[in-house]
Amino acid sequence: PPTNAALASGLIIGGKTGLGKELQDAFTRAGLIQIVVLSGYNIMIVAEWVMAALSYAVRSRRTQSIAGAIALLVFVGIAGFSATALRATVMALIALYARASHRTYDAGRALFVAALLMLVWNPLYLAFDPGFSLSVAATSGLIWLSPLIELRLGRIRPAKLREACATTLAAQIAVLPLLLYQTGMLSFVALPANIIAMPLVPFAMGASAIASIAGILFYSWVPTIGTILALPASFTTSALIALAKTMAALPWSAAIVPAFPFLFVVVAYAALILIASSKRRSITLQLRLEKKASI
Repeated sequence: PPTNAALASGLIIGGKTGLGKELQDAFTRAGLIQIVVLSGYNIMIVAEWVMAALSYAVRSRRTQSIAGAIALLVFVGIAGFSATALRATVMALIALYARASHRTYDAGRALFVAALLMLVWNPLYLAFDPGFSLSVAATSGLIWLSPLIELRLGRIRPAKLREACATTLAAQIAVLPLLLYQTGMLSFVALPANIIAMPLVPFAMGASAIASIAGILFYSWVPTIGTILALPASFTTSALIALAKTMAALPWSAAIVPAFPFLFVVVAYAALILIASSKRRSITLQLRLEKKASI
C-alpha cells in the first residue's frame, strides 16, 4: 500500500515526505519520527548485515570491515548524503577502522571529529540544518547520558530491556531542548513507543529492502512473486504505523509548548552538561574507592 511504501522508503533511505501530514504528525506525537530519518542506527544495521553475511566466508576482520565500509558509502550515496547520514557514516567508518586495526574506539572523540569535519566542510550545517544539530545531540546523549541512566535503572530486568530504556531516555533527554525549540511538540509516550518500535525496525528495514529488490526483478516478469515477497514488509510497516497512530491517539500523548528564545536552549544544555559531568565524576570516584577497599 502507498502509505506502507512511503514508510519503507523512509526506513531504508530516509525521508518522510511521502507519509503525508496526518501520519507525520502521528509519528511526531508518538516520538517516533526519528525512525524515518536516516541515522546511525540504520547505517550500522547495514554495516552489521554485510559483515555478518561475510563472516561465513571470510574470517579476516579487516576484510569484513572494508566490505562494511564500502556498503556504508554506497548506502549513504543512494540515500543522498544528508547531514544526519554523513555524521553517522563518519563515526561508523572510524569504528570500522578501529575494529579492523584492533584499536580502541572512543565514541566521544569520534563524534567530535565527525562534527568538526562536517562544519569545516560546510559551516552552514550548524545554522540551517536542524537534522545535524539533533543528530549530534542525540548521539551525545547516547554516549554520555545512557550509562548514567542505566545505572539508575538497575532494578529493571532483563538487561536488554534496561539498556533499551536507558538509550531511549538518554536520546530523548538530549534532544528535548532543541526539539522543543524547533517543533514545540513534547511527547509523553515517546519512551514506551520507542521501546516497542526499536526491535521492529531492523526487521522492517530488511523486509523493505527485499521488497524493493523483488519489485525491480519481478515487476515486469512475474508481478505475483514480487507481491508475495513484499508481504513481510507490508506486515512490519503496518505494525509501526499502527503503533504510531495508537500512541498518538492516546489522551495527553503530547503537548504544545509555547515559543521561547534560543537562550533557554543554551541554558538547558549548559545545565545538562554540568549535571552529567558531576554525576560521571561522582561515579568514577565511587568506583575508585570501591576498588581500593577491595585491595
